[in-house]
Amino acid sequence: MGGLSKKAYQLEKIQGLYELPYLAVDGGNLLFKQERVAPGLLQQTKITAEGIIDAYNLMQYDAVAVGRNDLGAGLSFLKEQAARAKFTWLSANLVHKTDKKPIFSASLIRKFGDLTVGIIGLTGDDGKVQFQDNEDAVILPWQDVLPDYIADLSSRCDLLILLSNNTTQQNQKITKSFEDIHLIIQSSPSSKNSAPKLTNKSLIAQTGKQGKYLGWMLIDWQQSRTWGRKGAIKELATKKQELDGINGRISRIERREKEEDLSGNSSYQNLLQSRDRLLSTIIFLENELYDLKKTGNAPSTYENNFIAMDIKLPDQPDVEKIVKKVKQNVNQAGRSNAAKAATTIDNPEMPVEKLVFAGWKVCAQCHQPQTDFWARTNHSSAYQTLVEQEQQFNLDCLPCHVTAEYGATKISDNDSALLSLPSILLQVGCEICHGPGKPHAASQDPNQISRKPAASICLRCHTPERDEEFNYGNDLVRVACPASNR
Repeated sequence: MGGLSKKAYQLEKIQGLYELPYLAVDGGNLLFKQERVAPGLLQQTKITAEGIIDAYNLMQYDAVAVGRNDLGAGLSFLKEQAARAKFTWLSANLVHKTDKKPIFSASLIRKFGDLTVGIIGLTGDDGKVQFQDNEDAVILPWQDVLPDYIADLSSRCDLLILLSNNTTQQNQKITKSFEDIHLIIQSSPSSKNSAPKLTNKSLIAQTGKQGKYLGWMLIDWQQSRTWGRKGAIKELATKKQELDGINGRISRIERREKEEDLSGNSSYQNLLQSRDRLLSTIIFLENELYDLKKTGNAPSTYENNFIAMDIKLPDQPDVEKIVKKVKQNVNQAGRSNAAKAATTIDNPEMPVEKLVFAGWKVCAQCHQPQTDFWARTNHSSAYQTLVEQEQQFNLDCLPCHVTAEYGATKISDNDSALLSLPSILLQVGCEICHGPGKPHAASQDPNQISRKPAASICLRCHTPERDEEFNYGNDLVRVACPASNR
């Protein structure tokens, strides 16, 4: 959630620059990364989710769709957070099983002067979400619920927005069934930004998950209630850009040349003629667009932008405080759990002899040059970076900063076990890339160790969300140990 404070700063900046009415909405999958949170991660992820709610409250969001991942800690927890939220959680198809009435608000209407905007939320239905018997909940297909809501809102609203947790393919089907939906903001499983694409009569757009980007649109909505990016509007924008360039060149010549010499400067005179022609074209296009607006036929237009939440961007102070406090609370929860575990077992650390991983010191007994090289890489100090940031008990961070998993082999299926690792495994050691080393150390058989990690091994941690610049081929060279003679 580290990018939330930067996101908040950018929202304030955009609002200050344009001073226009605005909506802040989210397509869902806001609170959790998975559809079901593992029991060992539940406490810490709930703390993070609560912090996200607090941040969105401060950012004055209007609406968030209920995504499948938002149910990751159970429906009861989401209800508790919805009660704390100052924005509206929306889902037209997450309903009570008994009476089929929505559990959360199905839709929301906002007015901006003469413009009325309707917003509907839709929870993705992939058939995998399981509710407890006492939760009285079911996710209905969008075909069962959207017709009535669309019919009602389209008669009352000028602009209709759908916040959808469905896949792109499902949302494309929705656009074929409902021409009155003008904009779909989706939170599909894709992790990439998707620029608005006109599908039938609707725009479908998405911002990459996990808060790596802020997506924003500047919309000029017209009486025609149709989208347009071509014709006179696009041509007018191009001509104005050309005019700005010509005016700049004219100004530079006028500053450089004496006024009496300008009449004999052929380049200058040609620029003046070009400017006059452009001005005539611009006036013609503006008159054309004015007539279209007057008759209600002008197309609606938009500008779309994605802002990367780069670490160098400024932070919004109030949201930054929330982020820091959440990180402290998450780490403290892990610290408390680790201390509690230490009082219930004989050794506060797992005995390494009972684990599948041996630790880097065993590797060093035969591979000292390779170990020396590894010690100079960032892998060797990966755990120390968490200590420096006071996140060494954060179970969301730990799996990628310790030696506890290789392919299908894990220390434990219980994530809390990472809080009791022996110190010899508190780094990204040799076995993260080469696999558990005990069989190889015992037999000296080179076939019992992997010499080169597959891309899938690296991509467990170097995901697009965590390391968007990762390149397996290039980055592997940087951490590849020198060849061994053994």
